[in-house]
Amino acid sequence: MLWRKRLFAHLYPRLSARHEALVAERKRALFQEALGRVRPERVLEIGPGPGTNLAYLPPGVAYLALEPNPFFHPRLREEAKRRGLALTLLPGRAEAIPLPEESVDLVVGTLVFCSVADPEKALEEVHRVLRPGGAYLFLEHVAAPKGTPLRLFQEAATPFFVFFGDGCHPNRKTIALIQARFPRVEAEAFSLPLPVVAPHVAGLAFKE
Repeated sequence: MLWRKRLFAHLYPRLSARHEALVAERKRALFQEALGRVRPERVLEIGPGPGTNLAYLPPGVAYLALEPNPFFHPRLREEAKRRGLALTLLPGRAEAIPLPEESVDLVVGTLVFCSVADPEKALEEVHRVLRPGGAYLFLEHVAAPKGTPLRLFQEAATPFFVFFGDGCHPNRKTIALIQARFPRVEAEAFSLPLPVVAPHVAGLAFKE
C-alpha cells in the first residue's frame, strides 16, 4: 500500500540514524576493502533508500540504484547530485534486476535482504549481474540463534515488522543464504545494542 511506503520513506532516515552511527566505521572499512580489491567502475545498490551509502563511494563511479519505494527517489537524487555521482534509477525489484549478465563490478546491499520477498531469487540475480571477480558487499541484521529468547522475540515481532517496516523480517537467516549462493564469502558476525535486531553480519561475497 502506498501510504505505508510513504510513511516508511518519511520515518526511515530518523529511525536509521542511530544504526548508521553504530556501523559507520565498520561500513567505511568494508567499502574501502571492496573498492581496493574490486576497483569498480559500475556499482549497483539494491534498496539504497535515501542514499546513505553514497558517502562511502568515490566520485566518478557509475551508480545504479534499484529502489522500489518511489518516495525515496527525490532524496536519493539529491544525495547523488551532492556527492557528484552519476545516478541511474532502475525500475523493478531485486528478484528481477533489469541488467545484463556480468554487467556490474560491485553490488551493495545493506539492511535490505531482510525485506525482499524472495531472498534466494534475489541473490541469484545479484550473482548473475556481477562480473567474474566482482563482489557483493553486505551488512544485514539477522536471526538470533535458534532457541534463544531473542530468537523467540524476533519470531513474535516479525508480523509487526513486516507490516510497518516495509516487509522487514528480523528472523531471516541471511548469511546462510549468501553462503549457499556464493562459494567464497568473507563475513563477520557482530551484535549491536539494539532491541530485536541486535545480531548482524557484514562482509564480502565474491563471484569466481
